Amino acid sequence: MSDITRLLGAASSGDAAAVQQIYALLYPDIRRIARARLIEAGGVTGLDTTALVHEGFLRMAEREGLHGDQKLQFFAYVGRALRSVVLDHLRARATEKRGGDVQMLTLSHADDVPAQAGLSQDLAALDAAIEQMRALDETLSQTVEMHFFAGMTIAEIAEARAVSTRTVDRELKKARLLLAELLAP
Repeated sequence: MSDITRLLGAASSGDAAAVQQIYALLYPDIRRIARARLIEAGGVTGLDTTALVHEGFLRMAEREGLHGDQKLQFFAYVGRALRSVVLDHLRARATEKRGGDVQMLTLSHADDVPAQAGLSQDLAALDAAIEQMRALDETLSQTVEMHFFAGMTIAEIAEARAVSTRTVDRELKKARLLLAELLAP
């Protein structure tokens, strides 16, 4: 049993020292996932990578507890928790006074700004579609979270779930089709 697997088991049981050790050991990997979540959100959250990592880890450790007995399962959970933090920030910005996520621009600079009007709605719709997918097929939603939100490769997912890479590839194709159907107007 690896040190990380042992620490994850202890952290899941409520060991605060194990939580701190996991955070120290896996911080670079969690930052990589956080950076990917911020890129995915198009920089409209008002968060930087460090703030997202800290807020996400606090949410995981204090509110929800750490989940996952293995490193790969833990990273799938990290991806889901960080996505949740980003979505919460996007929702908060959309409901702020004076226009929410509306940007004030002069006409001379308006052509230089990419259109991001529906980005927070798109991410919220994607989150809702993944939750609908979870209700229909838990395995598909976990595979999507591991691959797209935690950045795991098909081989890593196959190893974590003890299935073949062809099975994971097939599930990802099925998940893409289901997401497209769920997101269709």
